Amino acid sequence: MEGKIRGAGFFDTESATRNIREKALRGGAAMLLSRSVNAGVQFGSAIILARLLGPKDFGLFAMVTAFSLLLANVGYNGFIEAIVQTEDISHQQVSALFWLGLGISVGLAILFSASSYLLVAFYKEPKLAHIAIALSTGFVFNALTTTHLALIMRRIRFRDVMLNEIASVVVSNVVAVAMALKGFGYWALIFRQLVGAFSTALIAWIQCSWRPGLPRRLSQTKRLIEYAARTYINYAVTYLGRNLDKVLIGWRWGPRELGNYDRAYQLFVMPAGQMVTPLASVALATLSRLRDDAERYRRYFLRSLSIIAFFGMFASGILTVAGRDIIIFLLGDQWAKAGHIFTAFGPSVGITLVYGTHSWLHLSLGRPERWLKWSLVALGVTALLFLIGLEFGGIGIAVAYSLSYYLLVGPALLFAGKPIGITAQDIWGQLWKYLAASVLSASTVWLTFARLGLLGAPASGSLLLMRILAVGLTYSLVYCLAVLVFFRSLQPFRDLFVIVREMTARRKPGTDNT
Repeated sequence: MEGKIRGAGFFDTESATRNIREKALRGGAAMLLSRSVNAGVQFGSAIILARLLGPKDFGLFAMVTAFSLLLANVGYNGFIEAIVQTEDISHQQVSALFWLGLGISVGLAILFSASSYLLVAFYKEPKLAHIAIALSTGFVFNALTTTHLALIMRRIRFRDVMLNEIASVVVSNVVAVAMALKGFGYWALIFRQLVGAFSTALIAWIQCSWRPGLPRRLSQTKRLIEYAARTYINYAVTYLGRNLDKVLIGWRWGPRELGNYDRAYQLFVMPAGQMVTPLASVALATLSRLRDDAERYRRYFLRSLSIIAFFGMFASGILTVAGRDIIIFLLGDQWAKAGHIFTAFGPSVGITLVYGTHSWLHLSLGRPERWLKWSLVALGVTALLFLIGLEFGGIGIAVAYSLSYYLLVGPALLFAGKPIGITAQDIWGQLWKYLAASVLSASTVWLTFARLGLLGAPASGSLLLMRILAVGLTYSLVYCLAVLVFFRSLQPFRDLFVIVREMTARRKPGTDNT
């Protein structure tokens, strides 16, 4: 009997959809809080580790993770979405997915370890063999996490996800910093990843009382496996497109250039990861429950898109103008080259956040095959741009990366939103004013400070910090004024205030006003 199964409450669809607006808002607040805390921890850890380790340490680690993370996420990316978006799912089906995912991950871990010599031959770096063998153990930890985390998300219990993320990030980064201080070099980076994966799995099993049953073949599971497979293929194609840069730089320019590029890249994607990833988890769960109501679906998506554009375009301008100074101030003079690369990434921060939302549409509508079609197109465009930029080193690849998002974002959102009736007017109406405000503000601040001789001049310590603060405060003021001018009202700020208030307010059970 399903009712006698431990953790059977995680399969109650009716209670999961009750008060969905309240749950979505609470979930969004919890995940944003989690990401804020995680951002602080990871940011502090990134600064400390960059000062304790060198570009070559990060480059060696990135050479392996460009391949290992793709295999580590087999099942993790796919099974989670399949479980979350399915209207009705049973204990037996989830058990089948659990054992299938675990078996695949164990097999891939063995295969990746045995094939580590191929990485050595490709990059001509002997140290990569034991790095690959060590990282392969993380594949199993991810497999043990997948179904439990998916069931928690399915119930829109994002406070549990928040606590898991915070605990795992804190523990893994403390271990990494301690190892770096003891002189373990790139092993500190390896253990940060492994400890994080293990902690996430352990906490998920504590939070979710469900336990897998004995493996059985079920015909009903075939549909879920097909959905998961299509979703993972989409993820894999996107992953290849967004990691081809690291593979090419490591192969062409070596670990030191890759280390500079990787530090710039990781600090560039941090704003995207801290905002879009938690919102994506909440959005997938919420939009999946709203797909039968097109009007509510579109309203929820476009509202989320507007908020992301507000913050994303703000970040684009400030990181473009002050990016190099920020990197040097935080990481030290040895990372000056990373600062130049970071500046090339800056203009695409906002558009990256916006672009990432197209996957919400594909997955929540149960159409991963459309995502795959688009991902193949995007991979072709991105690969071509990377090959053009490769001869210019890390900064050439960074320019190509930024350009790819601007070329792809419009067609991506239009293609993804077509089945639910989202139009170009809907999308452009949410974006153009924020984009214009960012360009205008960044140009104004850059011209003003450059004319005063305050940009690009050598500086360090407190003088460099004062310059960063001056640029940041001036840009913030100009951006807010520009948004007011373009919108001719306080509406964007009111919308933001309403979202924050709804996320934090105590609401009476039973209300749902989406």
